[in-house]
Amino acid sequence: MVVLVLALAFVGAGCPCVRSAVNGSPELRWWLFSNFGASKICPEMLKRGVPLKLPQLGNASVGRFFPSQCYVQVDDARQAIVMSASGTGYATLPVARRVGFYVGMTVEYVPDFRLEADSTYVWGKFSRFVSPPDLRIVGVENPIVNLATRTPAGDVATALGNGLVASEIGRGFTVVRQDDGDDFTLGHLEPPQKPPRQFKSGAGRVVLASDLTQVSSQSRDYLGPFEVANKDAALFFHAKVDGGPLAFTVVERSVGEAWRRAYEGAQPMAAPPGQVITQGTLAVGESNLRFPLAQGTYYVVIENQLPAPFAPLGVPLLVPEQPTYVSYSLELADAN
Repeated sequence: MVVLVLALAFVGAGCPCVRSAVNGSPELRWWLFSNFGASKICPEMLKRGVPLKLPQLGNASVGRFFPSQCYVQVDDARQAIVMSASGTGYATLPVARRVGFYVGMTVEYVPDFRLEADSTYVWGKFSRFVSPPDLRIVGVENPIVNLATRTPAGDVATALGNGLVASEIGRGFTVVRQDDGDDFTLGHLEPPQKPPRQFKSGAGRVVLASDLTQVSSQSRDYLGPFEVANKDAALFFHAKVDGGPLAFTVVERSVGEAWRRAYEGAQPMAAPPGQVITQGTLAVGESNLRFPLAQGTYYVVIENQLPAPFAPLGVPLLVPEQPTYVSYSLELADAN
């Protein structure tokens, strides 16, 4: 108990002796994590969408998974946690184009953390699937596609089930807490490695997200949702667009989620089903935008409005599509 009190009191101040004591004791780290860290996993996981990537398609995310339910059990005997999570998401795949899905999973992770002078590393090392992922397709944009349709990333079911779900979850995760925000990445990073950021953060700002995403024609990416806890705050959106111009829209969470559910169901592209906070255009090249926002939770939605490469009857054109790539960073700070 004395060591715990010392750790909580001095680690933030950068006491090397306490960091060494905690880092050198697996038993103490497990005790701290199981009693104080495990309860924070689900609240953090439910905060925002998780980018999904396929190695066959490059480094940019091609979709997003939004957990809606999450439960954690602590297994002291195995020094592991069992996380059950479910939610919906979407991915844009060659030929199939937009595919919406539901997935539920129960995964065992072996957690650990390490205290560094400038950051804290938290790991969830994948151990096993307690039960296989329950994957269900809720919508496919291309009307002639079924789950056996072949794409450059494999058939649709395999690309989603093995590519976007099993292989991504199977990488485990790393969270790096720094002074200006928490960075999440799938996979395992060892200090001093940090998850890549697309841009250097501004002074006094908290980084909410920083990544590279691919937005195909007649497609969207729903960034967020992002919580604005203070009443006098502003969201800073730094983006670099490569390909063609995009539209952006900022909406409150309830509007964004209703809009996203229709998108996941492969319904026709339509305007948001509620009030728009602000909207505009992201031109090719770099943009720096600032949105003063009231307390609340918001989505930033980016959209490629170019026509989709379909011939009549939904047959994909043979001309390869050139998607737009967006490097982005979203940061929060005082509005003043």
